Parts: sequence; C-alpha cells; structure tokens
Amino acid sequence: MSDAYPSKPARSRALVILVVMVVVTLSALIGSSVLLMGENAGVSAAHDRRSTQSRLAAWSGVQAVMSRLHEQRDDLLDGAAPVLPESWTFPIEQGARAPAFRVVGLGGQLAATSENAKLDVNLASAEMLEALPMIDTALARSIVEARPFESVAELGSVPGVTPELLYGERADGLESGAIPLVEVLTVFSFDPNIQLGAGEQGDEHRGDRRVNLGLGWSDALEDAVVDRWDESAAEFLRTLFEQGENLKRTSDVVALYRRFGASPEDWVEGLDALTTIDSEHVRGLVDLNRASPEVLGALPGIDERQARDIADARERLGLDQRRSIVWPVIEGILTPDEFQEACDWLTTRSMQWRVRIEGGALVGDEDSDEFSGGAEMRDASVLECVIDVSSRRPRVAYLRDVTGLELALVMGGTSEDKIDPTDEVRDPATDEAFDPAGDDRPAPPEPVQDESEPESHGEDVGGGRIGRWAVGKGDGS
Repeated sequence: MSDAYPSKPARSRALVILVVMVVVTLSALIGSSVLLMGENAGVSAAHDRRSTQSRLAAWSGVQAVMSRLHEQRDDLLDGAAPVLPESWTFPIEQGARAPAFRVVGLGGQLAATSENAKLDVNLASAEMLEALPMIDTALARSIVEARPFESVAELGSVPGVTPELLYGERADGLESGAIPLVEVLTVFSFDPNIQLGAGEQGDEHRGDRRVNLGLGWSDALEDAVVDRWDESAAEFLRTLFEQGENLKRTSDVVALYRRFGASPEDWVEGLDALTTIDSEHVRGLVDLNRASPEVLGALPGIDERQARDIADARERLGLDQRRSIVWPVIEGILTPDEFQEACDWLTTRSMQWRVRIEGGALVGDEDSDEFSGGAEMRDASVLECVIDVSSRRPRVAYLRDVTGLELALVMGGTSEDKIDPTDEVRDPATDEAFDPAGDDRPAPPEPVQDESEPESHGEDVGGGRIGRWAVGKGDGS
C-alpha cells in the first residue's frame, strides 16, 4: 500500500501547491485583464478625443464657408455662383499633426450645390413630381400624402423610396446613371422678395422690398408706387384696382402686361419690382439658370425639349442677359403663353447652398510647411449642411453628420436602420446641438402643406423658411 499511494502529508503538500498555482494563475489573468481594460480605455479615450477634434474642425469649416457665402451675398443676388477654395491650408511644423478642414465635392464634384435648382418637395404638385423621370404616379401620390418633410432624407420613410432611389447607387464607389432624388428635390428654397434693380432707375431701388400688389389698393401701395415710379403709374394702378383688378400671382402681372400690349422686354422691370406675396421670402422658386433639364421639364409650361434648350442657351448667355426670368421668352425658347404658365415657379438666383465639410488631422509634408489640399485626412468627420444667405444675417438651415453615410449605402442599409434622417450634430463638450447664432432662437415654423395647388406655392406663412435654426424677427433681406 505504501508503494502505491503517497503519504497523507505528501498529498497535502501537493494540494497546497496546486491551490497556490491556481491562485497565481488567476491573479495573473486578473492583472492582465485590468491592464488590457486600462489600455482599451486609453485607446477609446484617445479615439474619442480625435473624433471630437475632427468634428470641431468640420464645424469650423461650416462657419468658414458660411462667412464666405455671406461676403459674396450681393453677387449671389445677381445670379452668380459662390466661389470657394478647393481647400483651406494651415501652416504647420514639419511632420506635425494639426486640425484641418476642407470642402468635399458634391454632385459632380462641385464645391457647393444649389438648393434653389431643385423642386420643393413640400410645394410641388403631384403632376410636377410625376414629371420627374424617377417618380411614377403612385410614388408622386405617396409623397404628397406624406408631406410636409423637414429634409429630403425623410423621403426614406415613404413606401417605394429606396436608398438607391434617394441617394443613388454607390456600390464600390461607383454611381449609376440614374439621378437620385436628393439631386432634384429640396425643402430649402427661399428667394428674397427684393429688387435687383432692373430698369432705368432700378439702381436706386436695388435691395428694396418689392412693391406688393397682392393686398389691393391702399395709401401705402400708392406711396410705394410713386416712390418706385411716379404719380402717373400710381394713378394707372389705382384705376385698375377700382375696376376690380385682382393680382394674386406673378402670372397675373404677366397677363396684365400682355393685355396692354407690352413686349417681353418691358416685363423685365415690372417683374423685378413687383410682387403679389406679402412676405420677406418666396418659397419654392426654381433657379432657371441652374436647374437641370429634368427639373425644368417638371415645371408647368416647360416641356422636355424646351428644358434642354434653356439649359443649352444659358451656357452662351452672359450673366446680365440671364438676370431676369423673362430671358427664355426674349430668346424665343418659350412663348408668352408658356412663360405665363411657368413664371410663378421661376427665379434667377440661388441663395441656399449645400456643402460637405471634412474635418480631421493632416500630417505635414517633411518638405512643406503647409497642408496639401489633396492630402489624406486622418480620423475624418464629415458634416453636410445647407447655408442660407437669403437674408443679411446668414444661417445654417440644415446640419447633419454624414461620416458613415457612404459606408451604410454600400452595405445596403435601409433608410430606417442605417440612415437616420433626423441626425443632428451635437457639441461633444455640452451634448447640445450646434447653434451658429450663439443665442436662443425661436423654433422654426412648420412647413406649409400644399394640397397640390401650384398657385399656393408662394404662401410664406410664419416667416416661410424652415430649417434647424431660424433667423429671428427683424432680420430682413
């Protein structure tokens, strides 16, 4: 027996040794886990810090672009396009990492795209939506029934609107030939109801509010007409109103000119100086000089061939020739009848621009003291925004973090589970939404739901402009 089994003291020593080994092993595992947790926490904290820096850099880029557009507001009112640098560069120490931001190409790699070159999805009639090549009758009806929308991204909740239809196909970084809805629809289209200064004495009234004929005759209207023209013009209009004239739309003004035999060249000054809408902004107007043929062809009075002719003609015409919405009639592309049908939806300027800003860290070149515009951005964050300069005080109408949008689309995500149309960018320090105004603002008014009546597109209730941050009262054009 003694040869087969160890003695009791020997077994006790072996058990003690085993227990000690288990304790040592467990202690080592616990220690390693603690070290790993500490290391992971450090990595996570470093990542969060870099992410915060990138988002703040991108937000700085939004503010920089807003400042540039504000500086160019007078040119934009004349119909010019904004001029933005391809990239902002920052002096750095050689080899150093520092925050940076730059504008990322949108829609054919343009630095900024016009929201006014699109149809307002909240105001366009079902027939206009159906005229777009990517929308059929059933989908147009579904969109109208689901209105109002606060952003085009919310169309993802409409049955029949797929991510591919909304954003375009981006698998492997390649886009199909189909035009996505985000390139033809908007909810941010607000034209300032002010004069450009057409006519012999127009320069004296450039920037003034248009003379409103939509409220009927009054002493205030008489004073405004005398100030803009003279007493004979006021007497002429007063006689018309006393005879029952009712002017509620731009097309009514065009019809009045035509009734008295005025030529299209004579319409230019009146359509610049007169309005029928008692508001600082007119919603839903389409920029005649930038809209695609698909968008132009969806407007009343303009067919597919005429839309292409307008797009071709504006490339050869100078900016001065394209300042008035009358130019397609003067150029013989639209008849007076066709123009009268279309004019309620037309403008010749864009005051809301969509941009994407990439923020992150760039590593300096050993042989250069500046960042290269084509350099790789580290830990990048991308913000997409709509900047509105239709009033003297600029604002950010829309702001969204789209850092992971392309990846979500490539992975085949749906609008419900991968793309949140209500995403908003929050300050990492305060967890509050970024506010470029820096003060408390009233909530933006609800969009006006249109029941497919084109004539009501210009109704500008409650200030008219929707967006994440509203401009306070008294901030006129």
